[in-house]
Amino acid sequence: MRGGRRQRKQNTRIFTDMLPNPTLKSTSSRGTGKLTGIGQISGFPFDKFDELQAAVKAKSFNLGVDSLAAAEWANRSGGRINRTAVACLSVLLIAVGLASIVAGIAIRNWWLLMAIPVQALSFYLSQPTSPIRKWVTVAGALSLAVFLNLLFNGLLTAATLVAYAGLTFSAVRAAGFITNSAFRKALLSNEEVFLEAYRRGECSLRNNRTSREHRT
Repeated sequence: MRGGRRQRKQNTRIFTDMLPNPTLKSTSSRGTGKLTGIGQISGFPFDKFDELQAAVKAKSFNLGVDSLAAAEWANRSGGRINRTAVACLSVLLIAVGLASIVAGIAIRNWWLLMAIPVQALSFYLSQPTSPIRKWVTVAGALSLAVFLNLLFNGLLTAATLVAYAGLTFSAVRAAGFITNSAFRKALLSNEEVFLEAYRRGECSLRNNRTSREHRT
């Protein structure tokens, strides 16, 4: 009886091992599930990494990256210049926020204290993961025109608050551009790094001609 159960388990294990792996084309990495080349990615449009590099350089394909993953990579492995630039943007936002508090108390314009909540809201909505990021992009682009209109009409406090919102939007998007660009450059310069990021769903490849997107 025990021998029959053991035999059935062995047959089941053999059958399972014979099933095709949905991620890999070859069986060389089937034991670990770890990709060793982009040619092993099922349905991927390239077999060699230099072909991918050339396609992205020619702008026939676009490499998209996850903004949160890019930020984490930048903090962990990014260059000193990029980290310094992002840190300076953060310090700038803190400094202007404190300046609004000092100015509001000094001139007794309590509306200026609203600059901190305005910054916080703008910071949250300006994130690439925001559900209304497209509308925020439009609002950010229009903030300069709104600021100038309020300024020329003598509404200085309102213009200042709009300027705080616009500055925060610009700083967040600039930091995102820096980290995303650095992460994308790292992925395109090292196949192993690209494969690991692709496996984790931290990047995707889009065919600009057909709009087909490749991701895990």
